[in-house]
Amino acid sequence: MKLRAIATTALLLGGCVVESGNLPAPSATGRAADTTTDVRSSGDAGAEAPFDDAVCLEEAGQSRREQVCHRWRCDGRDAVAPARWSGDASSCLAGELDADAGERAVRLVNLHRFIAGVAPVGFEPSWTGAAQECALVAHANARLSHTPSRDWRCWSEVAAHASSISLVANRSAPLAIAAFIEDPGNESTMVHRRWLLSEELTAIGIGSTDRYACVVVDGRSLGAGDVTKTRRSSDAPPRGWGAWPPPGPVPIDVFATERLDEIGWTVQSSSDGLEQATVTVSSSGERLAVRATPLTPSLGSRSAIRFVPDGWKTEAGRSYVVSIQGPNTIDFTVEPTECP
Repeated sequence: MKLRAIATTALLLGGCVVESGNLPAPSATGRAADTTTDVRSSGDAGAEAPFDDAVCLEEAGQSRREQVCHRWRCDGRDAVAPARWSGDASSCLAGELDADAGERAVRLVNLHRFIAGVAPVGFEPSWTGAAQECALVAHANARLSHTPSRDWRCWSEVAAHASSISLVANRSAPLAIAAFIEDPGNESTMVHRRWLLSEELTAIGIGSTDRYACVVVDGRSLGAGDVTKTRRSSDAPPRGWGAWPPPGPVPIDVFATERLDEIGWTVQSSSDGLEQATVTVSSSGERLAVRATPLTPSLGSRSAIRFVPDGWKTEAGRSYVVSIQGPNTIDFTVEPTECP
């Protein structure tokens, strides 16, 4: 039986309770894990590590393309290693968050947000304890739920509450992050992607065992420390919308590893209603066919639309002009790029 893998119940910043579907689990062959948790194949990672170390010690170039490619190569390596865990499900010990894994998970979230032109999120350490309890109850029962019942092993009020405000995965941090962005199995909502790329998201909490992870996306009820957060003057100003793939240079590897031409491109808005929007995509003056679907509103963003290439595949070196016609027009150009 194929398990279901990742789910979300979360509170939008507006306060309403929302739910998502699930992601399929990694396959027995490991293929799903390979395609959703690393920016390169595992075979390439080891061979290129020494060169990557040298490259990543250097500063990125000045152009947007150089900066995107540098971060994709260097921060993307953080996806390879799973989290370690000091806890024990048999004694219901949540353990401590593997600090290195937590930092890598946040870097991966912010890598995607950087490419998307969205301000980075901060890590909220005061949410870690609750997030660890969330990961523990999922691990102890080998099940995912946003409403775990009292008969679950290692249940606690803290674990139950944290489960209701988190993205939950049966992958450890940071392996869960690319899977959330890919979001297979959630084509009617794309809620995990929408949450992690939301302009309204300013901080996250991380909890992880060696097999399960929880990413707190609305921890207001848990209290806030120093991170939840005034926007920095250096951050990109909010546009009111976001896209994946986004405007500007995007590593062509993104389209393969996150299966964008299969799962879908998305545009989300924090204000405009996109339920009735239309989508056009063109390249070199030629209009390209797409299948567009409005997504369930109020799941990680106020509204969103998903569209899938119909009869064509994204190619590096070409530019794709996207136009969303809704209450307001959203126009942008995606530039798939071969990164060194």
